[in-house]
Amino acid sequence: MLVGASITVNKAVFGYDLKGSGQSERSGSDGTDSIAALPDGGVVIHTAAMSKTINGYAGQVPLDIYISDGKISDIKALPNAETPSFFNRASALFASWIGKTPEEAVNMQVDAVSGATYSSAAIINNVNTGLDAYLGSEGKHRTAMPWKIWVAFAVTLAACVVPLFVKNRIYHNVQLAANVVVLGFWCGEFLDYALILKYVSDGFVWPAGLVAIAMLVSAFIYPLFGHPQHYCNHICPLGSAQQLVAELCSYKIHITPKTLKGLDWFRRILWAVLMLCLWADCLTGWMDLELFQAFQFRSASWWIIGAACLFVALSAIVARPYCRFVCPTGSLFKRSENIG
Repeated sequence: MLVGASITVNKAVFGYDLKGSGQSERSGSDGTDSIAALPDGGVVIHTAAMSKTINGYAGQVPLDIYISDGKISDIKALPNAETPSFFNRASALFASWIGKTPEEAVNMQVDAVSGATYSSAAIINNVNTGLDAYLGSEGKHRTAMPWKIWVAFAVTLAACVVPLFVKNRIYHNVQLAANVVVLGFWCGEFLDYALILKYVSDGFVWPAGLVAIAMLVSAFIYPLFGHPQHYCNHICPLGSAQQLVAELCSYKIHITPKTLKGLDWFRRILWAVLMLCLWADCLTGWMDLELFQAFQFRSASWWIIGAACLFVALSAIVARPYCRFVCPTGSLFKRSENIG
């Protein structure tokens, strides 16, 4: 299912580009040389061809880096498949290099933007790779990796392992809070369709992919060994937020079995329709509308933030309403568990 969606949406699978662009390694995204002279005496560095293994959240993020009078004068993003809210937030990093000489810029320590870690890492590595090529260095800066990813990996690993052996409510709530604060608001690390299709299309980039691999294992492999919905119950930041809010209110609305059955069918039908949209390569923008983006509140749309807040508030009286009755990503995990 995911391979089919990857082929139709991203036109690539397992790192193989199905578009057949046929561009040479020294060719830019528009057919020009990777480093080209400008009429005003400056140069522009096209990173598209030289950074094919650098991926952001949902794909490659090629850049054009402009150098005039020995300093970086501008950085422009080329067309990419990144989730707009993530990339718009991460693109604030461009200002960090403007006005610097290439030598100064390539030796800078630039931190990732909170909530857009993958996009930030891709931008940083694209800039370093382009400047390495311009300076004729050996590319020692290309593997720059925000340290926040290691923190996110530690939190994710704890959520994957500790609950298997520790059944303690206090620890569980601490872990849920860490998921919300670290994975959600601080690092923006979670699973959604855009990220899953990215890995099916392009494979994993190390070590950035460690967090996603741990999450994917908990979502798809754990259920095979008697731990269903481990990702949803112990890792997902949005699911964690709903569980924490549920602790605040002892009263819960009683939902009749008939209503529960109807809501379950609604979730199944919704998921089937959304998957058909992916396979038909139409209305695929719904992947950018999953409520996980509400954690990136500085760049997410107000209606996504509002919808997320509504579901989190509703979870005080209805157990995990978004997870149980709407979430397309959760439905994917559920279907895989049923097949297993």
